[in-house]
Amino acid sequence: MKRFLVFTILFLFSFQSCMVFQATKVPSNNLQKTLSGDTNKSPKIVFLGDSITHGRVSYDYVESIRNHPKFQNALVVNEGINSRLTVQILEQLDSVIRFQPDYIFILIGTNDLKATLSKEEYDRYASLWKLKDPVTEDSFIQNLSLILERIQKSTKAKIIVSSPPILGEDPNSIPYLRSKRFAELTKVVATKQKVNYLPLHETLSYELSLHSDLPKKAYVQNTWSMYWTILKYYSTTDSWNDLGTSNGYYFLTDGIHLNERSGQILEKMILETL
Repeated sequence: MKRFLVFTILFLFSFQSCMVFQATKVPSNNLQKTLSGDTNKSPKIVFLGDSITHGRVSYDYVESIRNHPKFQNALVVNEGINSRLTVQILEQLDSVIRFQPDYIFILIGTNDLKATLSKEEYDRYASLWKLKDPVTEDSFIQNLSLILERIQKSTKAKIIVSSPPILGEDPNSIPYLRSKRFAELTKVVATKQKVNYLPLHETLSYELSLHSDLPKKAYVQNTWSMYWTILKYYSTTDSWNDLGTSNGYYFLTDGIHLNERSGQILEKMILETL
């Protein structure tokens, strides 16, 4: 019995260590590393966002674009950081400005909207980032507006803002409706600031409506399920699509992150913009 307990503890420790390593591994083309090297390539393209952009727990659309034949001579930077909210981007814009990119793609808002779903969700972000203020629709609007204003003031970059994707796939669920609301807010800010807007949420919602046979599973907070999905991706031959299907989703892996199916939709929208 004692041996079994020790084995279980070691297994859980190994499981957690493996998951954390794979999930948080920094992209080789992150901004800090890029700034320390040759930055004379052109065009210089920055992808700014959270784990969906980071691409370790989601389809890595940035790396796919980086490897596209048309961008072999471009400098493509992945500045996606897991669990990031708009306030973290706002606080860490100096490096982006110093880089002076030609294009900046911003995909943010999923963690902001998740933090408005429940006290439990908010508390996780508050603990992680030492948040002092509540996360609200107003704080999201204010932060996103300030991000765009500062970039516009300090660079000549063409800015493209994407709406956050769907949260879960049940269009009648509260998480999904909250994601729709934050997509609407993103469009309002982008329109007001006169920057390009990519309707990711709207496109995924439309595509989802074409598949009446799908289960339309709602997002439910389940950290262990997310970790288990990540571990399975890195320890088996399953694709993000396969894992999404096993979790009951069509476009998502775990109710939050993009699989190949939805990630390639976003990728196509970005390539068309570029």
